[in-house]
Amino acid sequence: MQENMNILLNGSRVLLVISFGMITFLATQEIISDFQSSINDKVIHLACFFYLTTISWLAKILDKDLWVYVIVLAYGILIEVVQMYIPYRSFELLDILADFTGILLASFFIKFVKDLYPNY
Repeated sequence: MQENMNILLNGSRVLLVISFGMITFLATQEIISDFQSSINDKVIHLACFFYLTTISWLAKILDKDLWVYVIVLAYGILIEVVQMYIPYRSFELLDILADFTGILLASFFIKFVKDLYPNY
């Protein structure tokens, strides 16, 4: 059982690093798409931050869940600030709201998982 936990923990940490790298890369690229709607963009933000929060929690980098949520939200805000200075990107408060919503939904999901697996 302990070996399975170590595999999950180490795999989550590797996936976390790759995920942050990929999302940072994609967030700084020019979007070439005529069909991208504002609603689809917000759903993508929500899904990415749900995913990042969940993976960050699984990786157990921090002891307190609140700090996981704060750091993931700070990352989302940082991405938006960086996008202000990229000519083909822009800062949007609604993106931060979508990020926060993804983090909030992930916190409920994490609570559910903790109730099922209290030893993790």
